Amino acid sequence: METSRNLNAFEAADALAWLVMAGADCPVDEAPRNWLATPAPAPFHKTAPVPPLPPAPPRAPAIVPRPADKAAAVPAAALAATAMDLSALQTALANFDHPLRQAAPPQLISGDGNALVLTDLPDEDAAVQRLTERMLAAIGLGTGTYRRVHLLPWAPPAGRPPREAEIAAFAPFVARAMTLAKPRAILALGSHAATFSGENGGIASLRGKWLAGNGVPLLATFHPRLLLKQPELKRLAWADLQAFATRMSA
Repeated sequence: METSRNLNAFEAADALAWLVMAGADCPVDEAPRNWLATPAPAPFHKTAPVPPLPPAPPRAPAIVPRPADKAAAVPAAALAATAMDLSALQTALANFDHPLRQAAPPQLISGDGNALVLTDLPDEDAAVQRLTERMLAAIGLGTGTYRRVHLLPWAPPAGRPPREAEIAAFAPFVARAMTLAKPRAILALGSHAATFSGENGGIASLRGKWLAGNGVPLLATFHPRLLLKQPELKRLAWADLQAFATRMSA
């Protein structure tokens, strides 16, 4: 039997080439190894318990991008200026985006004639409507013989009085209504309507004086709502109505 000997470099290279051709892909240990046996499990080493992980910080809510906003709302002045007649003005007002806007058509202007009665709210209660009609009829202004304009085309909710910001928001439509209606004179009922003249002061100081609203002569008097609460003021209101009738008949 041939004894083992060291291989020279050429012999070692030939032996390694033969092993590679035979399919050997790793060296073997000195002790025989069964490569087909299932490997033994690794020994278990007891370690210190792993501390729990801190709770994850709350996730910020996802930001959902809002769709591109529609074109900015058209300002009241620009909308009102587009109206070439009173019917178009009503349509423009219906398209005006405001918290007071309702499904019902706006009540900005109604009636016909060269006398114009300016008041704050539509849809007054029956008692106020009756007294208003009686006051105007007493100076020859029956239903349909004068125009009526409201500072607010829709009444505020819960019967509350109008706010200054609300009146200012609709002022361009009121001014445009005056321009299109071309009245000879304006009878302003109440303190809110009196401020259309641009004058400061309460109705007690403004009533009975000829002022101007949108370039039109304006006379203010007490609102029928106030006259129902304070009947003693009817004497002064009657004097104002007579002055307005005299101006209209001149």
